[in-house]
Amino acid sequence: MKKLYIWSVIAVFAALAFSCSAALQRRYDQRHGISSSSSSTDRSSREPDNGRSSETSNATYRKDYDRVADSGNNAGNLTSPASGSADYNQRLLNQYADMDKLAEVVLYELDNLENRYNNLLTEYKNAKSSSRQVMAMELDKISDDRLALYKAYTNIYRNGKSDWANVKRDVDNTLREYRKKN
Repeated sequence: MKKLYIWSVIAVFAALAFSCSAALQRRYDQRHGISSSSSSTDRSSREPDNGRSSETSNATYRKDYDRVADSGNNAGNLTSPASGSADYNQRLLNQYADMDKLAEVVLYELDNLENRYNNLLTEYKNAKSSSRQVMAMELDKISDDRLALYKAYTNIYRNGKSDWANVKRDVDNTLREYRKKN
């Protein structure tokens, strides 16, 4: 059971890492005037510029020189694209680190809850019928808490990228409510 849980957590993290890198690549392409209609965001899968193919000569995958020319007319406002996006990228990396830290806290609470659930379920199997009613109610509460924590965990990675302040507040509130009950 624990191996399956660990593998599922690893799969979630792998999917999130791929999702985050794809989002960063899209953001980079948007900032630098590159539009891509292909689903692949991996740079290694793209052909180099010197090997012009029908895909790279297509108007849908080409640098937007009109936008570059318009921004180039403002000679007083010349900044390199890397200097403008370095701060943004650093903030994004810090945000992802915060997201991971909060997700680790939720996973820790979920692990503790899972252990309590398994222990209580073992006791339930060996208990007399008179105490099973109370244990069943406790198992239901634990299941509800588990569901709330799973929702909080998925909320971190589903909505945290675009609205981190609100998601962090919601997850912190969920954790606080859970800890008050226990």
